[in-house]
Amino acid sequence: MSAHALPIIAGAGPTGKGAALFLARAGIAARIIDIAPEPSRQSKALAVNPRTLEVLEPTGVTEQMLAIGLKIRKACLRSGGKIVAELRFDQLSPKFPFMLALSQAVTERLLGEALAKLGRHVERGIGLATCINSADGVQADLQNQATGATERITCPWLLAADGAHSAARRSLGVHFTGSNFDSPWYLADLPLRTSLEADTAHVIFVPGGFVFAIRVVSDDSPAHAETPLWRVISSLPNPVEQLKDAEPAGQPVWESSFHIAHRINEHLQVGSVYFAGDAAHVHSPLGARGMNLGLEDAWVFAQLAASNQLARYGELRKRVDGRVVRRIEQISRMVVSDSIAMRLIRKLFAHWGLKIPLVRRQFMRTAGGLDHPLALR
Repeated sequence: MSAHALPIIAGAGPTGKGAALFLARAGIAARIIDIAPEPSRQSKALAVNPRTLEVLEPTGVTEQMLAIGLKIRKACLRSGGKIVAELRFDQLSPKFPFMLALSQAVTERLLGEALAKLGRHVERGIGLATCINSADGVQADLQNQATGATERITCPWLLAADGAHSAARRSLGVHFTGSNFDSPWYLADLPLRTSLEADTAHVIFVPGGFVFAIRVVSDDSPAHAETPLWRVISSLPNPVEQLKDAEPAGQPVWESSFHIAHRINEHLQVGSVYFAGDAAHVHSPLGARGMNLGLEDAWVFAQLAASNQLARYGELRKRVDGRVVRRIEQISRMVVSDSIAMRLIRKLFAHWGLKIPLVRRQFMRTAGGLDHPLALR
């Protein structure tokens, strides 16, 4: 089989690199390409959940993550200056009883290094232009971003991990169904002087919206940095100004605004083209599932590829990913809405609903990625 006949993984974010790593460990070679000339330095995802630590453990990446990251042991909800709920991850009793604060950039670096040790490397500056199913698998046009030259190949299958604006999804006319929030959310990564606990994810309800704060742990901002970096997200402009227990200790290293969508592909498999990560589903960051759900897609894909069961991928992942997207949308709408009815529901949920063991457990299992069994059935 020539190099050009290798299966293609389009996209070298965490999902694509994870898929390439899982496949390589199963003895399956794939060609991984990415349109960007170098990895992104901005980290959309900041937490690795217990499910991801579980699936990455056999690769050795989990051990490296644990040596760098900061264990987030609880989530704290505040309203009116008071703590209304405190949720501890150790109540779930998984193998890894915490979320791990670790930037997506570090996760991508560790995945890339593990992949390189197996002799696999990302081809950068090569983007997927179009793809169609053919009698022999998938016909794809790959474009060199530096020269503009196009390479036409036929490969056995293609895994589209090429992001929310997936070229594969566009080529195949797959509907990206769901909804958008009308107003943007705002983000700032900056050093803070604060009394907020570092091992906690903080959700603070304020008039007209919410503020979320969590430590940023990266190569440039280690877990025990003297002046720690925090990410602050809010449904209101100037998110740092919404925090009463913190003050800036320096200039932001990154500020942005972004629109929230909750969407999932109508099909996660079209012929021999498969979708994973943001190319398959997007949702708000409140559930801490974006990168983590993509890595689970990658693990399932590799397991099925190794057992010649790829025909099952679309149905298996649509069922799981669809439930996650719906659940995160429900949580996000409850948190962000300022209607009188929703404020009442939010208050009842925070003060009383989370005291019900079943509700509390399901809420924590959702955040931890443990709301479904890791099984191929």
